[in-house]
Amino acid sequence: MTYRFSGHETFPCRYAWLPKAVDGVSGDPGILTSAREDDAMVELGVGKNMVRSIRFWAEAAGIISSHEEGHELTDFSQELLLEDEGLDPYLEDIQTLWLLHWKLTTNQTALIFAWDYLLNQFHEPELYASAVVRALSKAATQVSEKEISRGSFKQLYEVFLHSYVPTRGRKGEVREDNLDCPLVELELLRHTGFTNSALNPGRLEESTIAPNAIQIR
Repeated sequence: MTYRFSGHETFPCRYAWLPKAVDGVSGDPGILTSAREDDAMVELGVGKNMVRSIRFWAEAAGIISSHEEGHELTDFSQELLLEDEGLDPYLEDIQTLWLLHWKLTTNQTALIFAWDYLLNQFHEPELYASAVVRALSKAATQVSEKEISRGSFKQLYEVFLHSYVPTRGRKGEVREDNLDCPLVELELLRHTGFTNSALNPGRLEESTIAPNAIQIR
């Protein structure tokens, strides 16, 4: 199995991105290829880094798959997200979000390392950046011959975390710009506070209850 450690461009998936990917690829199979990123910026109305992130999340969620012309919609996305024909093209049903979460965790052709490890193998009751980055770094040596930097694992963890937990400001308020991630609605992770950071001495790091410590509703 080949894991993905990067490609998210530091962005969690946003609400509009998967429908944009479906709409774009259904009309133009090559729109999300690396050679057409400038065209995709115009077509999708986002920046170049976001185009790359949309491609990453659409592949990871099993929405699109590689095709000789670029990408094609999967049966899953056609049945669920295709406009006017899909069961839930705008991600309005919580069951759709659980399906997307399941896809991210089980998609063997584009499996994100943090999703597989933290949801299936990590057994600590709480998530702290320092502990998780250390655990990801150690576990990755068993599955990848490529050396991956600590910073990359930190970014990967932050993307995982803020896919499920809203970003909070200094006073603890939820920042509106993170509410775009649909998986936040699942409440799979819960913010529990802050602790002193082992990665950045003198700074605080966010603590959340780990996935295996929460009863899924």
